[in-house]
Amino acid sequence: MPKRADDITFVPPASSHQQEFATPLASAVYGLDFQLRLTVVWRLDLATGLRHNSPRNAAIHHVLQRAKEISGKAMLVHHAALQVQLGDELAVERQVPGTHVWARAEQVKVAVDDDDLEMAKKHIELLRNSTFKLAERDVERAEIRYLRDEVLTDVGTATIWWLQRNGYQVEEAVKLADHLGELVKIAQREPASHWAESLVSSVERAMPELEDAHRRDLRLHLVKALSVYGGERVAAEFADQVGLPAGEPRNNGHV
Repeated sequence: MPKRADDITFVPPASSHQQEFATPLASAVYGLDFQLRLTVVWRLDLATGLRHNSPRNAAIHHVLQRAKEISGKAMLVHHAALQVQLGDELAVERQVPGTHVWARAEQVKVAVDDDDLEMAKKHIELLRNSTFKLAERDVERAEIRYLRDEVLTDVGTATIWWLQRNGYQVEEAVKLADHLGELVKIAQREPASHWAESLVSSVERAMPELEDAHRRDLRLHLVKALSVYGGERVAAEFADQVGLPAGEPRNNGHV
């Protein structure tokens, strides 16, 4: 009795080549590596008309490149999840570009050194603390800008602001009028600063919502403009004053 088409299961030919391989595998943090161990499995497809002089190396290199693309985005503390992901994705057989080699991986194991794992945890803690400090700094800067640019602009505005926060105690506000006036003068006083610092301060004041992460980019754009219109000497003086690295590229107006 002939078999029906849906009774036939296609079984791909067994791969005829395999190689165990172990190597450090880069993580998202430079200097902290996963320890990868796997078996690279490959076969040759002569029907492609393509050739490679070292199929074994081509297969291993291709599998490792696939692994690095994934591991390079992972933190060391996520090694267990990475092992599952690599085991899943590297199991898919792919053709090595430009060759007659098809490669995949089996028995993927990912481990980490205990000392490296401890360093990775410290690194994450530092990043967390840095993020919190930057957030606090943003809040402080926003409050300072608010007081300077919206509250302590004149005695009347400062007085109304004080009244709103102190139960509209008019008599007390009158007594504080002279003190509020002094605060207004202090807040509006222009500090004696270098022209570069004044330029940056003025531009940042025009963009009160500018995030800290973009402040360096702003300085780079300014140094580019100064290089184009003011020359290399002016651009270099500006860069030195606002804390750009001495080797920051700024020749010919390119940043």
